[in-house]
Amino acid sequence: MKLIELKNASKYYLDKTFNLTINKHELLLITGTNGSGKTTLIKLILAFIKPDRGQIIYCQNLKFNYLPEKTHLPDFHTAYDYLFQISKLKKVDLNLKLLVDLNIPLYKKIAHLSKGNYQRVAIASTLIGESDLIILDEPLSGLDTKTTNTLKRIIKQLKEEGKSIIISTHNPKAFEKLATYHLKL
Repeated sequence: MKLIELKNASKYYLDKTFNLTINKHELLLITGTNGSGKTTLIKLILAFIKPDRGQIIYCQNLKFNYLPEKTHLPDFHTAYDYLFQISKLKKVDLNLKLLVDLNIPLYKKIAHLSKGNYQRVAIASTLIGESDLIILDEPLSGLDTKTTNTLKRIIKQLKEEGKSIIISTHNPKAFEKLATYHLKL
């Protein structure tokens, strides 16, 4: 099933044209150097920006979750309080198994988290809820090897459950075996 189709989509400042179909159950891996168009492509897919040429077609009622490369979480909450509020906003139960799997220090204030733990909370908040498409921009930033392996297992399970996933990364080896296809920009 086709979720999103880009037909000759481009921006004036980027010397690239995107022809791309994102289907259900697929994992698209996007890699490239800085300035190659990874962020522009993600912004086009998310409809944060519109193409100057071409078009983007979305299936009806498409729901997606997005982890930006740089996140800003509320410092004054504990990790648990923040994630609990996210689950309430998304009208789902908080997935405690996800929190345990990611080994999140739940009762620490977000302001006191290390970079890796901060990223774990950001990832968990992205994965909470029902979505058709999950977009992760540099999800491995600050993560240790153990957490990277845990995230790979979680992503594999989400894909098996029918989720579509887009990952933009400078570390393609971590996800190449999971990828349906690899877009090198």
